[in-house]
Amino acid sequence: MLQKLLSGIWVMLVCAHSLLALPESDITSFMRSNIDLATSILRNTHLSKQERSGKIFAIFDSVFDYTLMAKLSIGAKQWESLSSEKQHEFTKLFEMRLKNSYMEKLDLYTDEKIVIKNLEKIKDTRIHLTTHLMKNGEVYEIIYKFYKTANAGEWMIYDVDILGVSIIQTYRTQFAEILAKEPFDQLLARLKEPEPADTKKAPQ
Repeated sequence: MLQKLLSGIWVMLVCAHSLLALPESDITSFMRSNIDLATSILRNTHLSKQERSGKIFAIFDSVFDYTLMAKLSIGAKQWESLSSEKQHEFTKLFEMRLKNSYMEKLDLYTDEKIVIKNLEKIKDTRIHLTTHLMKNGEVYEIIYKFYKTANAGEWMIYDVDILGVSIIQTYRTQFAEILAKEPFDQLLARLKEPEPADTKKAPQ
C-alpha cells in the first residue's frame, strides 16, 4: 500500500527541464493551481499515458532545474572534473531516468489529493514549499525545495523531500556506490539501460 502511495506521489513531481523560473510571489499560486490541474489530467481516463505525461510535463516545465539536480546528485567535485560535454550527457540521462520512472508509475495514480500548506523562506536563497498528500484519511508530507537563481527574484526547484527522504540524496547515495567501484563512463552506461524491475520504486 505504501509503495503504491509513494508511486502516486512521484507521479506528481517529475517535469521537463526549462531555463525559466518563478518570481517568489508566484510560487504558491503557481504550484497550487498547477498541482490541481495535474491531478485532473491524471484522472482523465480518455487520455493515453503518453498524452497525460506530455500535458503534465508542459505544466511544470519552468520550475525544475535538472542541471542543478544532476550536479547535486553526483557532487560538486565529480561534476567539476567532467568536461562540459560529459556534464550535458549526464544531465540528459539523469532527466531521462526520472521521466522514465514517472512513466512507469503513471497508471498507479488513483485518488490522491495534494494541498499546499505553507511557504517558508529558509534563508535568502532557499524556500521550502510544504504540501500534504491526502490518502484514505492519512496525511503525508512532501516538501518542494526552491533556490534563488542568478536572475534576481526568480526561483526553481532543486530537490523534493518525500516523507522526509530527499530525492537528490537518494540518487547521490546510489551514484556514489557505483562511482566508488567503477569509472564515470560506466555510470553513464548504467543510466542508458532500463531499470531492473526490482528497483522501479519511488523516489527513483
